[in-house]
Amino acid sequence: MRPEDELGVLIESGLSDWQILQQDESGHAALQLRGRWVYPEAFKKAVVYVRLVREASGEALSLECDWRRALTRKNGTWTCRLQGIPAGGLYRLETCLNLDGGAIEWSMRGDMRHHVGVGDIWILSGQSNSEGHGRSPVEDGPELGVHVLRASGQWALATHPLNDATDTLYPANRIYCNPSHSPWLHFAKLLRRELGYPIGLIPASLGASPLAAWHRKTDGYLFANMLNYVRAAGGSRGVAWYQGESDIGVEQRHSYARRFGEFVADLRRSLKREDLPVITVQLNRYIGQDFDAVEMHRGWEAIREAQRQLARRDPHVFVVASFGALLADGIHNDAAGNMLIGRRAAAAALGGAHGRKLKYLHPDCTSARAKGTCLELRFAHVDTRLHFENNIAAQIPFAVRDDAGAVEITGWSASGPDGLQLHLARELGANAVVTGAPSACPPTSIPCDISGYLPMLGFTQKIEGRSGAAG
Repeated sequence: MRPEDELGVLIESGLSDWQILQQDESGHAALQLRGRWVYPEAFKKAVVYVRLVREASGEALSLECDWRRALTRKNGTWTCRLQGIPAGGLYRLETCLNLDGGAIEWSMRGDMRHHVGVGDIWILSGQSNSEGHGRSPVEDGPELGVHVLRASGQWALATHPLNDATDTLYPANRIYCNPSHSPWLHFAKLLRRELGYPIGLIPASLGASPLAAWHRKTDGYLFANMLNYVRAAGGSRGVAWYQGESDIGVEQRHSYARRFGEFVADLRRSLKREDLPVITVQLNRYIGQDFDAVEMHRGWEAIREAQRQLARRDPHVFVVASFGALLADGIHNDAAGNMLIGRRAAAAALGGAHGRKLKYLHPDCTSARAKGTCLELRFAHVDTRLHFENNIAAQIPFAVRDDAGAVEITGWSASGPDGLQLHLARELGANAVVTGAPSACPPTSIPCDISGYLPMLGFTQKIEGRSGAAG
């Protein structure tokens, strides 16, 4: 626009179309606006006014938000702070230039901002299954009230792919090839429907990124990139995290839990929120080119166990299983699988971060005790009963090992609503462990709680008792 064409109130900073403001603990947000005002003809007095209305009806949100008088300076600038903006939306921001005390409704025009809301903003971090490569078709379209801060720095209606790097201001997490479908749009839509206010998303993931890229004591370049992204958004309510495939090496997997804990603590300090919730996704299956490498399978199991333990140690870290999600290729979940993961992550956010009374905790092995050739497993978070309905020997989703090597499992059966018995071909020796959902590609028959049909978490549990000792 040419300077001679400018007229009325101009908004220069503070709010953009589609923006989601992060609410505070009271369920409100504040807004600091700045701009200029222009009127070329003679007048005695000019005052800028600002208001927020409900987009659907045009009704002012409250008296606090209805035609508030801005600080209007003679040099042609203005500022205004709106407080007590309630969670909800979508809203419209309106401005006007009142000349010589006339009726406000017939004041000179001013800029507007459309489709804005107050709610929660979630950071999307991790590697390729977080940025999303589910290339199979699925119905998961956009929805008003679920918006994304694009890499271009512009807020927009959230659509796939969320990690679109067009005109990016954040090249650190720009990937080589375009992403596609991820779990997080469905996740956000479910949160919006249940919570009743808008959800904003910050897509900061990068395919193939190791934890070191998010860990500032090691490297942390993606951590710095993520913080810049979050600051541009104005804050965050929580983190959805899906990562670990790049840390299955011997050194990386043994330090994964410690480094992840340090990453979370660093993020909480940086965002000044000690209870920042982090929802993690336990690794799904892998059927890539190095599938026959024994250490690769051990690495996949070790990362799953680290992810399980992280949620046990930190009351604000929640882990969801990805079992049941099919693959689009050797390592990436397909679109339908992403929908499944998004639903489980939303349940974890609602139940864990918001305290809703719903099923979100997966069955979790708490003990493994051997008596002779019988191994008894017990699980927490079973609200009805464990369901498996499988008698196919080749589909037993457990592995038992001791110092002598693998122990054949000849069968398995239920042992009460929260227990399973594994029948072994021999008695156990020293240092025996049992792994649930073993290898990089476990069997498909993962036991689940029929309340919600949530599968058990993958685990590696030390076995107590052996060689016929009492259990």
